[in-house]
Amino acid sequence: GKSTLTNLMMRLVDPDTGVVLVDDVDLRSVRRGGISEVAALVAQQTFMFDDTVRGNITLGVERTDEEVWEALRVAQGDGFVAHLASGIDTRVGERGASLSGGQRQRIALARAVIREPQLLILDDATSAVDPSVEQAILGALRESAAGTTVLVVAYRMATIALADDIIYLEGGRVVDHGTHAELLGRCVGYQRLVTAYAREAAERAAAAADEE
Repeated sequence: GKSTLTNLMMRLVDPDTGVVLVDDVDLRSVRRGGISEVAALVAQQTFMFDDTVRGNITLGVERTDEEVWEALRVAQGDGFVAHLASGIDTRVGERGASLSGGQRQRIALARAVIREPQLLILDDATSAVDPSVEQAILGALRESAAGTTVLVVAYRMATIALADDIIYLEGGRVVDHGTHAELLGRCVGYQRLVTAYAREAAERAAAAADEE
């Protein structure tokens, strides 16, 4: 249901019934190509071209070095790129073979950020980075993308709790939405899900302690 929701927001698919409204506009009324001009999707599985870091971020559009580095800063990718042999002009190889999964995800996020979209969709787009890096990314987005609506598909509770509005899905349907505190107080399914994640984390921590 989560990826279906993101696909609907980008109009990669249309609903069988009902409408999808963004800023009270039916997406089916938007001209062809109009959505991709104002919205950006960063998926869990990223694609890198056999090009430089710069080329993978700008996709051939003229951008200054400062703009590329700022997008990387927001995506928490400026540190590792600065240590590459030629910085933003380093070639990453076919499908980004020279980069780790987390590095590829951060370049893909910079690719979206540099476009300054009105709607930014992150479909588990930070799954390969450390939780601390993910928190830094979301913090930077809050500071730099004040005019952007960010839709995040996430599994880490610390990330979910940061959201202004959480959408809780059950069986592919929207059951409830609200803040983390509101859902904890009234939605049994959400409570159960939160408890399950917390319990699993505690079990993993206990197992790691036993191994030590």
